Amino acid sequence: MENLSIPTLRELYKHYVKWVSTHPERTTDLEASIKWISYFLAGRINNSTLLSELIYSMSNFMMLFNDQIILSCAKNSVLVNEKEKKKIFCPDNIKRFLTMVDYIEVFIEVSATRLWGTKGRWIIIVLLQSIKCLARLYLLHIHKLHMLESPPVQPLDRKTVGVKQKNDGLDSVITLPSGRTIRKMENAPPINRRTWEAPPRANRLIDGPGRSIDDRHIVAETMYIMKPIVHLGSMCVFGEKSWKPWFISLTIEYISLQRLKSSQSLTPQQRLVMSKRALNLAMYIVRSPFFENYSEKHIRAFLQWFVNSVPLVGPLMRPFLEYMEQWQETYFYLWST
Repeated sequence: MENLSIPTLRELYKHYVKWVSTHPERTTDLEASIKWISYFLAGRINNSTLLSELIYSMSNFMMLFNDQIILSCAKNSVLVNEKEKKKIFCPDNIKRFLTMVDYIEVFIEVSATRLWGTKGRWIIIVLLQSIKCLARLYLLHIHKLHMLESPPVQPLDRKTVGVKQKNDGLDSVITLPSGRTIRKMENAPPINRRTWEAPPRANRLIDGPGRSIDDRHIVAETMYIMKPIVHLGSMCVFGEKSWKPWFISLTIEYISLQRLKSSQSLTPQQRLVMSKRALNLAMYIVRSPFFENYSEKHIRAFLQWFVNSVPLVGPLMRPFLEYMEQWQETYFYLWST
């Protein structure tokens, strides 16, 4: 008994880091299981909405934390130097902050409703969206980071992180004065895996500080960033059930998308963001007041037919039918990007 020792928190953390870095697939399965628990809790117990949102938010935080562990252990290439990373307002820190706000904002809104009622909920919503808007404008106008995704830090593709570390490391290539990059001999892949293609440039996928952006596209992106604030302001003026905020938000998003599409210099990552924003326009059919006046009855009829016609689907779809109105009000609001 005297030989037994309780591990310290530091030792437990080291074991956890080692397990995550060596078992990324199992880590992904664990995160997915926790998210599914949040889905099945909805409506099952008292305060299920608050508890399920807490579990879902924690699973997202866990995913973000584990991604950072895997990246750190793989020694993945970085785009800023060590001095830049230590700055509080460096782009990476701001993007991580925005990502954490995106992950937890619904839980904060639900909690504010329980604690302070509808008025407190709207105060929290305006505060959160103002913080997000200011942070995104800072990244756009100061650091020239254009067309960020939502959330800005996307989940890591853990299957390819090792390959990217080998192929994309900044220390594995030499950049010539002409801008052309060539791979170092010692970092070349085995001959049976060579593609004989030139390695990509360091700034191939994202904007970086100092990169020039067309003024027209800065205006378009600013419109998109300001859309949640404009929508909330129009709701305050015209009322929650008015069609005017819905039309104003749709118009802003459509004009911004069209102006950004006119660019011929978008990177592949930015074109992917454009595709996601275009798909988001379809979400307006499940946003108020269009949802209550047109789409709700058709969605309910289709889901009811689906539940009655397809075997074994009922246990999964019936909770969605029962809480569809509540979930629509919680997740499909127009101030979300």
